Amino acid sequence: MFKNSKRVVTTGTWAASSDLTPVDLPREGLITEIIVRAVITATLTATALSDATKRVIQNLKIQGDGGRTYLGLSGEQSLRLLNFMNMCDFGNEFVSPGGVLTTVDVGSTSFEQYFVFHCGSNPKDPFDLTAAIPAKALSTLQLLLTTTAAAVTDANGAITAGTYYYQINQVLDVPIPAGLMCPLGSTLVWAHDANYSDYSKKFDVPAGAWLRRIVMLVQDATATTPLRKNDEVTGVKLELPKSANKEVGAWLWQNLLAETAKIYGLHGSSQSEAALGAIATTRPGYNATPFIPHGLAIIDLRKYFHPIYGMDLTKYQTGDVKLGLTVENYAAGDDTLIYWDQVQPVETAYVGR
Repeated sequence: MFKNSKRVVTTGTWAASSDLTPVDLPREGLITEIIVRAVITATLTATALSDATKRVIQNLKIQGDGGRTYLGLSGEQSLRLLNFMNMCDFGNEFVSPGGVLTTVDVGSTSFEQYFVFHCGSNPKDPFDLTAAIPAKALSTLQLLLTTTAAAVTDANGAITAGTYYYQINQVLDVPIPAGLMCPLGSTLVWAHDANYSDYSKKFDVPAGAWLRRIVMLVQDATATTPLRKNDEVTGVKLELPKSANKEVGAWLWQNLLAETAKIYGLHGSSQSEAALGAIATTRPGYNATPFIPHGLAIIDLRKYFHPIYGMDLTKYQTGDVKLGLTVENYAAGDDTLIYWDQVQPVETAYVGR
């Protein structure tokens, strides 16, 4: 076994609201992490916006043979969700210095932001094989990135240029084991359409794989730069309606925030959910203190079921498991991003390669 951190030679060039040219990823071994580093040039004024530097990627997909998606993040500057997951998983090690290399001041013209897709369940190990992408067995493996609009970082400024750099961590010289788990991540973007009481807005939880986490990011109706909010989704329930109405849990939103903070070792007070306005001189959240952000909550199924893989839904059918939401303060344009963090066994045909 040989562990390797490899720079991908191909880079991506910023263009507003664009699907960049797909990037071919190395297919030499088992990929355990994919890192995207965004180096951005922008015109920043005193009208700072929350999550400013996180708003530089709209969609990110890692796709292999036959359209098999190992990571699928989409909609509403969705890489903010991944960055918050990184903060939960890596803590201070990611927020500072890894999250942003320098403080972003008013008048700055450039900044950097990192995003890490860690495949396994042990994020402190960059070569963690609790789950990996079986790249060496694939005929194609690509990273597909869609940029955001230019005006997402600052109400009175815009991104003017940027470059995306890619790095992978991989394990070489080992055959693909029969027990290898592979990531299977997808996003549901739901535009709120009404208020719902008593967890009555229901979603089918994807079946046929292991479910590690359900990550939710709730946002208000701001068109260009949606802001995270805690007063829209006010209740969450995960239930098995076909099993004598068993439920994994039913939470008030604030209680789920508290559980998220407890599990990931975050401080309970939240990062700002509002536009910062002209009084701010720096973008928020770049000190070394990892706060639980407004609008973000995680149901970590590894705390309820298998400690590495979570809830075994491999023998379940669509509709067997439901996610229910209580929604208040509805306004047109509000939405919720739901990321299904799943893993499933490697294809039998790949074993031993």
